[in-house]
Amino acid sequence: MKSVLPLALLIAASPLHALPRAADSALHGYVLGRFAYNDDRLDDAARYFDIARLRNPGDTSLALRAFGFAVDAGDERLAVDLAAKLNRSDGTDANVALVRLAEALKRRDWVAVDDIRPGLATAGYFVVLGPIVEAWTLFGRGHVDEALALLTPDKYTGFTRSYVAEHRAHLLAAAGRWNEAAGAYHGFLAGVPGASGIQYLRIGEADALDRAGRTAEAKALLDRHDGAQIDTARRKLDEGKRIGAVAPDPKTAIALMCGRLATDLSTDKPVPLALTLVRVASFLSPESATIWLLTGDVLARGDRRDAALAAYARIPNGDPLAATARTRRAEVLSASGREDEARVLLETAANASGANADSWSRLGDWYRKAMRHADAARAYGRAIALAPDGKAGWALYFLRGSSFEQAHDWAAAEPDLRRALALAPDEPAVLNYLGYALLDRGLTLPAARALIARAAKLRPDDGFITDSLGWADYRLGDYASAIATLERAVAAEPGDATINEHLGDAYWRAGRRIEARFRWRAAFDLGSDAKAKSAVAAKLDYGLDVATADASKGDGAWPTTTPSSRPPS
Repeated sequence: MKSVLPLALLIAASPLHALPRAADSALHGYVLGRFAYNDDRLDDAARYFDIARLRNPGDTSLALRAFGFAVDAGDERLAVDLAAKLNRSDGTDANVALVRLAEALKRRDWVAVDDIRPGLATAGYFVVLGPIVEAWTLFGRGHVDEALALLTPDKYTGFTRSYVAEHRAHLLAAAGRWNEAAGAYHGFLAGVPGASGIQYLRIGEADALDRAGRTAEAKALLDRHDGAQIDTARRKLDEGKRIGAVAPDPKTAIALMCGRLATDLSTDKPVPLALTLVRVASFLSPESATIWLLTGDVLARGDRRDAALAAYARIPNGDPLAATARTRRAEVLSASGREDEARVLLETAANASGANADSWSRLGDWYRKAMRHADAARAYGRAIALAPDGKAGWALYFLRGSSFEQAHDWAAAEPDLRRALALAPDEPAVLNYLGYALLDRGLTLPAARALIARAAKLRPDDGFITDSLGWADYRLGDYASAIATLERAVAAEPGDATINEHLGDAYWRAGRRIEARFRWRAAFDLGSDAKAKSAVAAKLDYGLDVATADASKGDGAWPTTTPSSRPPS
């Protein structure tokens, strides 16, 4: 152990380009592998750990670490090789069994699949994966009825039932039982909350309907939904071509299942198992843009940014998901501080021949997040002009209007915001934004409050909308109502500086000076905008009356109103 610290310190003090490219001992390889992993160089980490394993071949723990890094890096050859070796020395690791299972599925070696499947029993996901793998193995052997009998949703409970129902639909389609498949897809989509957002399921239903001779129904189904993959499927039908089955064979089906499991596991935070599952999915279906998109997403959520960019780059330009992948790449580049690269990527796509409304909308989103509000408004304007059939949705008018408002061009902002409201009269975001913008400018205060009140009724648990309603009461002089409402807003969003400042102002007007200063101190500590912090500091130093009086003299010391309404998320 005495040699570890000097080596680690030496590596930590060395520039990356000076690191040795090989390891001359197991310890050396181990330390280099850990350093490479922490530096987001997953390929190097896998290689160094494999070198460490080779230097100390009897150490199973090193072999397992090398295997794990190989999977994380997407190095299929090394992962499969190590899985075979580990199975001979220690066949109890479920992830090793999963990689071996994927390799057997690719070979269509159903005997091997049956032999390997029990090795997954220690994995938490086995309850889902076990019956579905068994069913697809039966399908591969030609035992379709037995496979379908195994995939009977009523036999299962909880989330397993959802996965089983989905794969029953896929299996019916793979077997060419088109009417049954269409019914199974439709029933699944109708019965599982959130399933309607998974585009490939709609596409699977449309393909089954078309193959059953119900092409008009397939087109009608696709016409009711949006998305790049939906558009591509619709175009194929219009051209008299087949859409194609979602999961025509066992390996593609299991890849989809692993991808969905990874997505479900990593919705809220990155989970190591999610990366293992999407990497195995990519081993099974390396031609799938959907799998590479999911892989990039999982890596990005885990802050493995270079690896995420590499995964997104696997999606070819002509694929329906290429535009989505480009947007995700831009997000990762921005998160890495490579803003110019992100901007050039999106600007190039928007200015390319044949660019559509989505390309300009994505560019507008980037400009908006970069606080380039005038540029964002222009980009959204191009998106509106290019909208299909000349009918832009409320969201584009809302985004352009809010960008104009943030750029201090109210004359251009108001018509767009009112157009968005006309198209979506019950959309809380539009109601709140327009109401707050009017309130911020002292325009038609009762009408502004009425808009915000409608938003609050539609979304009563939203702390920001509650804040807007309380601030409307404050501006109208009803301090008692303002305090009651703003206290609810602070309870919902205790970490927001503006809401705390608003409550402090209301307390001050009600004569509750100590409580007011407490809230202003919280707003100052929570704030990040220098100008807003200066305004709060003035209130802390001099009180609300003196601070606002000095600000109103126009000396630029403090803003005369609260910060402008928040941009849309």
